[in-house]
Amino acid sequence: MVSWVRGKCVGKGSFGSVNLAFNKQTGAVFAVKTASEANQVQALDNEIKILSSLSSPYIVKFLGDDVSFESSRACRNLHMEYLPGGTVADLASSTRRFADVNEETVRSFTFCIVSALKYIHSRGIVHCDVKGRNILLGHNFNSIKLADFGSAIGSTSGEPVLPRGSPLWMAPEVIKREYQGPESDVWSLGCTVIEMVTGKPAWEDHGADSLSRIGFSNELPELPRQLSVVGQDFLKKCLKREPNSAVEL
Repeated sequence: MVSWVRGKCVGKGSFGSVNLAFNKQTGAVFAVKTASEANQVQALDNEIKILSSLSSPYIVKFLGDDVSFESSRACRNLHMEYLPGGTVADLASSTRRFADVNEETVRSFTFCIVSALKYIHSRGIVHCDVKGRNILLGHNFNSIKLADFGSAIGSTSGEPVLPRGSPLWMAPEVIKREYQGPESDVWSLGCTVIEMVTGKPAWEDHGADSLSRIGFSNELPELPRQLSVVGQDFLKKCLKREPNSAVEL
């Protein structure tokens, strides 16, 4: 078992917190995701099970897991590689920095996300929470990896499901509780590309009204005008209200 010490917190979410961690023997730096509450532990166990089965250059690397006892409580820990560049969401929203990057970079990022999704879908896994905050950057723009598999599930067979993920990135069929499968990840991918280009979610957050628009109207998110015809065509193929019409990755 790796002997390690917890460092500063670098992220928090509904399924736990993420800290820097240091291997006491080697000094190596990694990230540790920790949960202590029952519902969080269940989600983290699910993530550990899925992430430990994956191996792709486009997915954050699993390094191990353990249980630690801190402040008189048991903590479930997932060890992962540390990517120091933050998230795509941070990059896209910070001082409009990402908006000034050319479309080639947007395409490069999208290629990495598509590669990650194509891989997990081939293994019968649906991510269920594709968004900028769950895409991590390494030391440069050439190292982009999909992370956070706490909501992930095995491919469903069309039966009704409880929605998983973040509402403004959810596909219509997910909000309507009809289905959540690989096609739903494709819709979320389209929303994430819009987020990368504009620095904000594809839909404005108006609570239940937004969910109603996404799930039960015929509307689509506004496509960024700065994208090329090819880029907008890709988004149109991702953002199909009928799951079986979405582009196949």
